[in-house]
Amino acid sequence: MFRVAATLALIFAANQTLAQEENKQFIVSQPCEYVQLMTNMILFKYSEMPLFSARGNQKSAQTGEWYESEMMYFVNQDTGTWSLVSLYPDGTGCLVAGGTNFEPYVGRVDLADR
Repeated sequence: MFRVAATLALIFAANQTLAQEENKQFIVSQPCEYVQLMTNMILFKYSEMPLFSARGNQKSAQTGEWYESEMMYFVNQDTGTWSLVSLYPDGTGCLVAGGTNFEPYVGRVDLADR
């Protein structure tokens, strides 16, 4: 009986840990501006140029609603600065993230290790 109770306790603890990991949220504030002003700042202040674009989804921390946007990734390959910007249909651009030390990834991705 003790073994069954101990096994059930371990399964419950593992499920709780997994559920907690799945529900993690990181609430942030993104500076937003008219798209032209946002991209001009990135292009002129940091001399970053568009590297790629994509469609993206972001969840509102306030309402839980999902928003779809165009995403632009800007990079200055000389200085290593980068910016990821959401471009919304209403003309708003929001800085999702930015940073330094941009460099091409040359490592190996092994999906079996995940």
